[in-house]
Amino acid sequence: MLRKLNVEEEFVRGNDIEELLQRLKSKLDDKYLVVLDDVWGTGERKWWESLKSALPKVRGSYVIVTTRNEEVATSMGATDKRIHHLQILSNENSWSLFEKVAFARKGGKCTNKNLEGFGKEIVARCGGLPLAIKVVGGMMFGKGDSIHDWRQISEHLKEELEISKKVEPVISSLELSYQELPTHLKPCFLCFAMFPEDFEINVVDMINWWIGEGFVCGRNGKTALEIGEDCIAELFNRFLIVGVGKDELEIRFFHCKMHDMVRDMVVKIAREESFFVSLDSGGRPAFSEQSRRVGIVRNTVEITGNSSKLRTLVGMEIESEEIIASVKPKLCKVRWLRVLSLSLSPLLRMHVDVVTEDWLSGIGSLQHLVYLKIENSALRTLPDSIRNLHNLQILCLIDCPKLERLPPSITTLEKLTAISIFHCSSFECMPEGLGKLSNLERLFVFRPVNSICRNGSGISQLKTLTRLRELWMEIKSDEQIEEGEWNVLSMLHHLQFLNVNFHGSSLKSDGFVMKIDSEISPPLKYLRELHLWGYPGEKTPAWLSPTSLPNLQFLSIYGGRIRQMGHSFWDNKNAVWKVEVLVLSNLEEMDEEWPRMRSAMSSLRLFKVYQCPMLKSFQFEVTIDDCRWCIWRKEEEGEEGENSVIKV
Repeated sequence: MLRKLNVEEEFVRGNDIEELLQRLKSKLDDKYLVVLDDVWGTGERKWWESLKSALPKVRGSYVIVTTRNEEVATSMGATDKRIHHLQILSNENSWSLFEKVAFARKGGKCTNKNLEGFGKEIVARCGGLPLAIKVVGGMMFGKGDSIHDWRQISEHLKEELEISKKVEPVISSLELSYQELPTHLKPCFLCFAMFPEDFEINVVDMINWWIGEGFVCGRNGKTALEIGEDCIAELFNRFLIVGVGKDELEIRFFHCKMHDMVRDMVVKIAREESFFVSLDSGGRPAFSEQSRRVGIVRNTVEITGNSSKLRTLVGMEIESEEIIASVKPKLCKVRWLRVLSLSLSPLLRMHVDVVTEDWLSGIGSLQHLVYLKIENSALRTLPDSIRNLHNLQILCLIDCPKLERLPPSITTLEKLTAISIFHCSSFECMPEGLGKLSNLERLFVFRPVNSICRNGSGISQLKTLTRLRELWMEIKSDEQIEEGEWNVLSMLHHLQFLNVNFHGSSLKSDGFVMKIDSEISPPLKYLRELHLWGYPGEKTPAWLSPTSLPNLQFLSIYGGRIRQMGHSFWDNKNAVWKVEVLVLSNLEEMDEEWPRMRSAMSSLRLFKVYQCPMLKSFQFEVTIDDCRWCIWRKEEEGEEGENSVIKV
């Protein structure tokens, strides 16, 4: 609560409970509303009495408690007239919700009358509870029209309820949904048990973990990364995870969470199957010789034994320097480790240099390591012993402001499929020889060789990385690209995502613009998503055309000097745009007609615009000086086809 009230972190971490309560009381000296969400357990009176002492009796102030247990509410002093009981869904609404989920591919309606009877039996056993209905609906989503499967699920759910005699149909539906998961999805789902309640889980991190453990791997022409994305999508469809923080193109979720009851279920199953370490008697995870997977959350871990069986070590928002120090001597002993992911608290990094090159000195002994992630560290480079990690596939270094370079030996790790260097402001360029890593599928961020970093890789090195699916480039100076080099992108036959950030005063020269203003031949036929930041030309480049990008679906242009779309943008004689989402942002000089753009992009369904005051014939609802995001959606057009603009 103090953190929510912006009390400094040093005070929160450095004082006892009485001092914290006094500070809270001083902060709530005016009218307030406090919501305590999802309170558990009937023995809550002790902590509640303590907290209540810090809640001043101010007229008009309220405390709201949400709980699934009425005894909790009464133990905290709520009288009958103050308790609000949520109503369950009616039979009609229950069936409607189930239809929308289970028959999403058919417009949210059951068109097979033979299935409707079994479907309504299943819904009836969910007791009108939305979570149970959505989870079971998600489970039936992939069952198709097999009457046998529907009858079996209905009978199975009935048996679960009768045998266990559970009062909450949600529990039975959740456990059944786990039993019905495909075999390959079960260990993937159990990984979520490692994370604390309400934790926002990075989707890419989770997929990387699965790859590291070997739970997903490439098959049937798909890479491991693509298989991992399919697994995430299936868990979404089954409502076992929910998305958080959708990107501004509204095409993907960066993070996900679990409903508390889903998490309770997965934690229970994970412990029963000894999937990860159980809690010790003190309520903290014990890092012991029998541990195969251990999660460190902030300060909650004990480290004992040599942990020779450890396969996965995941640290989340670690706040304790002591924990980091205690992990260091273990690195040379956990020889079978496959996943090492350490994310430190930004506050810890601000106060002390942790996870430096010295800290990682023992990493060379982890010859089975597949996935390495370090976040919020004081690294300047990686130790050269990383050359020994011949099984390393994924390397992520995030928010490491002192990181300047990677050791040249990184180019000998031929199994690398992903390198992500994000928010590392001092990073200069990739080491020379990057082209040797022919298995790379993801490269974030690629900074070509420059005057500061002479012994690095230029853009020409990309031509051998023919498996690249995702590429993020940053161009800061004219010298980073030679004449004719830009066409190297045409050799990346599997590229699906491209983000190019142009920033630097020398890029505004006509000479630089000419270097990158030409058709890409052959076209990037697999590219689906393109982001351009700070493009220095007054017109969009010749390669921004439906001919060069025949299957582009998402296009965003942020900042820069662009006044008009280039001639090739409008050229639809040989190809037509398939772009569905278009974002224009901070283009102060953009002097184009919105109706013309919309006509050129006939597949467009979403258009987002921000700070483009010269854009003509677009019905802004805010003044130029106070311009916010405005959105046009195709499905929200009126009957006569007028723009539908939403101010956000």
